[in-house]
Amino acid sequence: MQNYKNHFVDLSNCDTEPIYIIGRIQPHGFLLVLDAVTHVIEQTSTNTADFLNFSPESLLNQPLADLLSNEEYQHLHDILLQEQPVNPQLLSWQGNLFFGFIHTSGNKIILEGEPYTTSSDLDRIKDNNRLVRLNEQLNVLDNLASVAQAVAKTLLEVLAYDRVEVIQYDSEWNSEVIAEARNNQLPAYLGHHFPASDIPAPARELLRQKHIRQIPDVHAPSVEIIPYYNPTTGAPTNIIKSELRNPSEIHLEYVHNMGVAATISFSVLVKGNLWGLISCHNVTPVFMDVWKRQTGELITKAFANNVSSIQEKRDKKQWARFRETEEQLIRQINSSKNIRAGLLKTEYNLLALTEGTGAIVALGNQVTNFGLVPTEEQVRALIDWLAENNTERLFCSRQLEKIFPEAAAYREVASGLLALEISRYNKEYLLFFKPEIKETRVWAGNPELPKLGADLRLHPRKSFEKWEEVIKGKSEGWSLNEQEITQTFLKDVVALQLRNQATQLENLNKELTQAADALQAKNDQLEDFAHIMSHNLRSPLSNITGLHQLYQDEPNLENAAFAIEHIKRVSDNMTQTIEDLNVILKTRINRQLPVEEVQLSEIIQKEQQNLLAIPGQAPVEWHVDLQVKTILLPKIYVESFLHNLMSNAIKYRSPERAPVVTIKSWLANERIYIAVSDNGLGMNLAKMGDKLFGLYKTFHRHENAKGLGLYLTKMQIEALGGTIEVASELNKGTTFTVSFNQTGD
Repeated sequence: MQNYKNHFVDLSNCDTEPIYIIGRIQPHGFLLVLDAVTHVIEQTSTNTADFLNFSPESLLNQPLADLLSNEEYQHLHDILLQEQPVNPQLLSWQGNLFFGFIHTSGNKIILEGEPYTTSSDLDRIKDNNRLVRLNEQLNVLDNLASVAQAVAKTLLEVLAYDRVEVIQYDSEWNSEVIAEARNNQLPAYLGHHFPASDIPAPARELLRQKHIRQIPDVHAPSVEIIPYYNPTTGAPTNIIKSELRNPSEIHLEYVHNMGVAATISFSVLVKGNLWGLISCHNVTPVFMDVWKRQTGELITKAFANNVSSIQEKRDKKQWARFRETEEQLIRQINSSKNIRAGLLKTEYNLLALTEGTGAIVALGNQVTNFGLVPTEEQVRALIDWLAENNTERLFCSRQLEKIFPEAAAYREVASGLLALEISRYNKEYLLFFKPEIKETRVWAGNPELPKLGADLRLHPRKSFEKWEEVIKGKSEGWSLNEQEITQTFLKDVVALQLRNQATQLENLNKELTQAADALQAKNDQLEDFAHIMSHNLRSPLSNITGLHQLYQDEPNLENAAFAIEHIKRVSDNMTQTIEDLNVILKTRINRQLPVEEVQLSEIIQKEQQNLLAIPGQAPVEWHVDLQVKTILLPKIYVESFLHNLMSNAIKYRSPERAPVVTIKSWLANERIYIAVSDNGLGMNLAKMGDKLFGLYKTFHRHENAKGLGLYLTKMQIEALGGTIEVASELNKGTTFTVSFNQTGD
């Protein structure tokens, strides 16, 4: 179990200091640890007598309800029931007013109190006017330096501290003072840098969680929390979010060494991340009340919003430029014979894809250079190192020589590297370079010289005098935009290559499929035709043979007349069958018939005359409604399918009623529809299923039914790119509807 009191802390281990269980608070307020359910006081700061007129010992194990008036407890009880109470709250303890700060820690409630102070109307008006002026400034300022300076100046006026610094972190948690407002009490640190070790990881996490931290008096004695171990958990209570938590001894010594007696800091959070902080210093102790702290927090949030807005505008502008370049590069590559040829076109260059000054495409053992780059020998050595040591698809560094010492030889052109792996196995990469930045960094004291004290502990440095360092081997960093756009570019190039390969394979596959389909179609046509010829001609030939045999068996005039009559009928049927088969064969083999403007009424009238000329045909009542009068199709096909549909309508008439046939045409959804309806026998479509248009499928016992008509009709219509549908009801009639994707008038 961790115990802060036994934790030896100096600069060598302050980044692991368990400050969340420090067990001490600052003396300008009190702290109570409550059971979350019973509200019994389990731990307390030892200074309660200064604020509550109760000794700490008399408070332990006491429920709050026994210590407050009914009204006071009910008010506090309602607040404690809230999941996340808003701080501060105005609380009363036996008539004494306090600012209360409440939060949970595990299954405990931390209740802290500060003496209530009033703020004059004049002070509030002044601070409000300052906020208004600041917002007016922020609305017109468009760069970080001027925005930060306006914020520092306003906070100096509001808080009346001796110095206000706006501090920004870099990617390595080193910090820089980017704006400063001060009087003459403290030295200027504008432009100075502070190493990451000055604010170690635990302190940065504290700044992220607790947005305001105040030390009214660096030299004030701390106040213990008793007992140190919570009696129900057996462990120190986590007070990381405490308003009063005592700072680390290392931090107090650090601040003292700066010549500062009081500090307050406001965390600058941008999109939930710790961007920096606003640090305020005073040479004499000063307590900043809730009203001033809240004003400072409002100013800080306004600043954070502006930082976010400035970054977003900058990032969007940069991204739009990168994206346009990336899209143009992809178009160049797509219109070129290969990637390298597309990239070498001068209109859009690979260098514009980042803020770098050099780029290399290593593909197929060929290195293509753009801008300022190392020699080919140096590049190949770098690629070998990447292939052997880096397993990530994207690698970026702004100090390449730190991890690849050989890069020191070409730091002037390539201190920064952004590398994207195309194929690690083939050592194919996309590389971007940034040159060394020429910078002399000013530190507030030498960050490399911690002091060993008489107690043999490493202490914070005592000097914050200006100390200069020449930065070598570092480039500007690689932004998220640069990382994302280069990855997007690589993905698009790979996708383009895959798509081109897929298109080539698809075209080749289509050619092979078409050739195979053509051969199969010819085989199918020959097989179908042979089957049709065999089926349709065998039956009439067998009939002729039978009639001949009848006459041979009994050669008389009666049999001769019978045979001649029936041979003629069979011969006519066989002739019609041969003609039908010939049409089928032509339809199968030669589909490229001439297209012409066909008059539907002309064909319908011709078919009506042919059907009426059949001897013994019952009178037919025709209804013709042609909204579309012409259609662009091969005329022979139109004649064929209309003949089949109209003759079927009469052939399968009902013996119970006179036949009525309706023919309609219309245009809908850019398709021409032709429907032939009758009131004949009808069909049970549920029983027939998809057999209706099958070859030799008949569904009524009709002497002339051969099962060729609908098969032929469907085949012809589909050959024209059309469709045929049927609706029918047994004993009521049938409607066939064909449609084509073609306009008529």
